[in-house]
Amino acid sequence: MEFSSYQEKAKETIQKSASDDKYTEMVPFLGIIGEIGSVVTQLKIKLKDGDSYIAYKNKLTEELGDVLWYLSTIATQSNLDLSDIAEKNLEKIHDRFLVDDVSLYKDFDQNYPEGERFPDEFEIEFVSYEEGGKKKLKIIDKRDGQLIGDPLTDNTYEDDGYRFHDIFHYGYLAVLGWSPVLRKLLKKKRKSDPSIDENEDGARSQITEELISLFIYHHALDHDLLKYSESVDSGIIKKVKNLVIKTEVKECSGKQWEKAILNSYNIFNKLRENDGGRIMVSKKNRTLTYLGKK
Repeated sequence: MEFSSYQEKAKETIQKSASDDKYTEMVPFLGIIGEIGSVVTQLKIKLKDGDSYIAYKNKLTEELGDVLWYLSTIATQSNLDLSDIAEKNLEKIHDRFLVDDVSLYKDFDQNYPEGERFPDEFEIEFVSYEEGGKKKLKIIDKRDGQLIGDPLTDNTYEDDGYRFHDIFHYGYLAVLGWSPVLRKLLKKKRKSDPSIDENEDGARSQITEELISLFIYHHALDHDLLKYSESVDSGIIKKVKNLVIKTEVKECSGKQWEKAILNSYNIFNKLRENDGGRIMVSKKNRTLTYLGKK
């Protein structure tokens, strides 16, 4: 049975509240909470009784059906189509967990002159040093030995290693093909298109990227800087995607963002552990690689 057919038939069974019509719309919201509890109860019995609980599938089918009825009713009363809901949910879930074909990744540089494109691959070095009693960091472009940006500190009262955070921007460049911050530092702003230069590569986008990096960092602090993580909380990915909804990087999937975050933090932790090192930034292979120290 298709969702649209189910919703039409389920609609015929919607009952009005006996106490007050205004409660009719509230009842399915309350009902679904109770039915979810019933679903969980089936799991409890299954765990307790094991294979001897032979009614498990039949009972679970019944309870899930009740959940579906309440979902359909809520959709109907809200003038929503259950089929549309299912389709949009699949699109979201696929974006979050399955869209990971590197060959399909968006190339934001393809229509711009060579001088405005990020390099396909290049090596950088994070060099730590002390000056005036402060731990500092400089990033060297190994192609020409030149300094990329200004020297960095942790910008905080304690030594937390945040001076290495520029690796997050290189991770966005490698995996997403996007980084307004690095477009400025590497002098790769797309000035041939004034609108793109202002709206995609300008200050607002740079601030957004820094905000995303800091937001994820504070989440990572509660998870041992993602040292042992193989995934990123979907709520974090959703918030990040909401922050970039009006920019070109909205075309990158949730799975791609997760890959960029995990790859970046893997390298970030190695940089902290080794107090620096060399990194291969490969937009060609959509990855960062730690090459060690000299």
